[in-house]
Amino acid sequence: MEIGLVLPQTGPTASPALLRDFALVAEESGIDRLWAVDHIVLPYRTTSKYVLGRRPTVVADGWLSDNLAPNYEMLTTLTWVAGLTSSIGLGTSVASLPLRNPVLNARQLATLDACSGGRLVCGVGIGWLREEATAMGLPWDRRADRCEEHIAVLRTLWCSQSSYVEFHGEFVNFDPMDPRPQPNQQPIPILIGGHSATALSRAVRIGDGWISAPMPTARLAELLDQIRRLADSNGRDHATILKVASTSPRTLDELGRAIPEYYRLGVDHLQVVLPPLDRNTVLARVRQIAEMKT
Repeated sequence: MEIGLVLPQTGPTASPALLRDFALVAEESGIDRLWAVDHIVLPYRTTSKYVLGRRPTVVADGWLSDNLAPNYEMLTTLTWVAGLTSSIGLGTSVASLPLRNPVLNARQLATLDACSGGRLVCGVGIGWLREEATAMGLPWDRRADRCEEHIAVLRTLWCSQSSYVEFHGEFVNFDPMDPRPQPNQQPIPILIGGHSATALSRAVRIGDGWISAPMPTARLAELLDQIRRLADSNGRDHATILKVASTSPRTLDELGRAIPEYYRLGVDHLQVVLPPLDRNTVLARVRQIAEMKT
């Protein structure tokens, strides 16, 4: 099982200097992948409900900014980290597709993958924060359908063997265009995020894998069982579905006790979210987590 870390790109301790040191120490220590999260807008007040917990919940006024600012943009951060490093994997966790133009997104991701030597994995989702899309002047209706077509656009541009490629869908429509540059990987693996029955079905139908938010291992086991049943009913070998779990342990001892359970559940990659910590403490944690791989 691989172990990855979420970059400290958001929150009170986030800074370019910490991002640089974190990425370099993670690579030197043998961490498998660095993940970046996606929020473009942090509204003060929202009526949208966060849906990845057990119960949908509206966050308090100011909570997003208090906890996530400064908020360094996901793809820009990953591009910078890619230039600082040479071998560690990179990932989006997860990109909110309704906030991104499909053609521009395809080009940005292909560029990042090509320039990094094929190190990118894309976790994607339909998003939960309507206020982000509203602030950006983007549609929010039928976002699940829009996201599925967005994924089709990505793969069409990434994998075309022709000099020119066109796409004519319900939401995206373009005449023949040059698809280059294309990613090193054909295509970049796409992991579908979300915990609903619809999201799990989408991961099995069109995803290369599934990626979860932090949750207790008991709940994770339930969702992994659902994925296995969906794979069986769709005629797909569940072993071909990359399974990425996420955890936000309070202590290293807690993480150490949990790792064998993730192995037992068949998790392929465990993403660890560290709390906001001072520079020396967080870099020490990175090294200690890397040692747990052995």
